[in-house]
Amino acid sequence: MRKFAVSLVALATIAIFVSGCASYKASALANLDAEIISQSPHTGSSDIMAGAKAFNKSDCKKYLDRDVISEGYQPVQLFIQNGSDKDYVFSLSRISLPTARAEEVAEKVHTNTAGRAAGYGAAAWLTFGILAVPAIVDGIKSSNANEALDNDFSAKTAHDQIVFHHSHFNKILFVPVNEYQPTFTITLVEQNSNTSKTLNVTVRG
Repeated sequence: MRKFAVSLVALATIAIFVSGCASYKASALANLDAEIISQSPHTGSSDIMAGAKAFNKSDCKKYLDRDVISEGYQPVQLFIQNGSDKDYVFSLSRISLPTARAEEVAEKVHTNTAGRAAGYGAAAWLTFGILAVPAIVDGIKSSNANEALDNDFSAKTAHDQIVFHHSHFNKILFVPVNEYQPTFTITLVEQNSNTSKTLNVTVRG
């Protein structure tokens, strides 16, 4: 009877393991609709336009596979269309919104590898080691999920770069929730002349 009960516990835990292994699956960022970009007020040449969209929890799940809003960060997708013949320097220091680093946000939504391993360790002890292998596999998957999350957050998050002529910029800003504002400014600097261009951006929800 004891062996039967242990087997039931093991089977139930393995079933949970199969359905609940740590993973990271996020879609690539889609371009913002032209309507959002065209309706964002801006100054200067119409060759340079910007638009922004605030993520809701559904967007977070789709594009980040994690609810970063509940962890205190509002993701804002920023899209800049450079239709001019000039290259512009984008810098986070020239945005009027405060932003958090990708690494900081990613750390908050990491899968707790140590906690999961401890849980499986206890279950493995109760089942005489039957769950030792699933515990190891889940630990590896958890670590891999965190690494994939780190890489994806880094790739999608805005950083200082050049917005080349006839190209676009499509990145995420992580704004602390308590400092989020629905309007902000971006100042771009033309690479050759060092002249600046300020865009006034209204975030759409």
